[in-house]
Amino acid sequence: MKRLLIGYDGSPCADAVMDDLPSAGLSKKLEALVLSVADVWLPTDPASPPADIPPALSNVGRNARQHALEALEASRRLSAHGGERLRALLPDWKVTSDAVADSPAWALIRKAELWHAELVVLGSHGRSALERIFLGSVSQKVAAEAPCSVRITRRRRSAVGEPQRVVVAVDGSPDSLATLTAVMARSWAAAEFHILAVLDERLETALGWPGLFAEQWILPRDDEPRQAVQRMLESAAKTLGNAGLKSETFLLRGEAKHELLTHAKNWDSDVIFLGARGVHHGGRLTLGTTASAVASRAHCSVEIVRPG
Repeated sequence: MKRLLIGYDGSPCADAVMDDLPSAGLSKKLEALVLSVADVWLPTDPASPPADIPPALSNVGRNARQHALEALEASRRLSAHGGERLRALLPDWKVTSDAVADSPAWALIRKAELWHAELVVLGSHGRSALERIFLGSVSQKVAAEAPCSVRITRRRRSAVGEPQRVVVAVDGSPDSLATLTAVMARSWAAAEFHILAVLDERLETALGWPGLFAEQWILPRDDEPRQAVQRMLESAAKTLGNAGLKSETFLLRGEAKHELLTHAKNWDSDVIFLGARGVHHGGRLTLGTTASAVASRAHCSVEIVRPG
């Protein structure tokens, strides 16, 4: 990974993003851009309003523009502060800061596209949101529509120095294979891994439909879906093991989003890694329902992986 885009608004959740990054296993040398967004609109043409606009409306427009400029300047100061904080935490990173006037979610998505970010990181809630269980609207939209992987950060529950507890969800889809690759690419100082697969009706259907499930895990002698899924889990554990990462595997039954959230909470995990789309998602570009639900309701950080 070379480019990391960080959404920063000065909220407690944004500060949690900064505190979490040193333990996220990311490369010690990468390019990070801290972006703050002034939620205002500025006309692209800085000229004065046309002469045929009534004076009262012209004054309103000028006042609104001045307010927008002040808000943008405040966002510049905020992004600079976030950049300074990140440099103090990760001095080897190449850190820059920027600010724009736009809708926050659209600004982050657009910047990720134009800047070719490989990962967008932001907090679960912004300054205007009360702390609540469900994901804030900005984070939800970025998770759903960003062109790259997205990490939704919530404060770590384990103490600094304790091994991180990492849940890795797999289902045999290309995105879940990319998830394993993303986990292996990190540098984990100390971490414990639980690899989870949830056997539900959709995965059972995929097992019997060529092309939907990775066929190397299905053998002619199999007489029930569990055998192929267990084989997939063992393969995932071996993949992580080859990278020096020890893990436990868990085959669960039920609704995927519910089982993933329950297991992560019961284990008091620090982060959940999962693919943006599942094995049954038919190649669509939209975020899968499981990834959306887990990102919205998890007690911990969630990293939604999109293949590069």
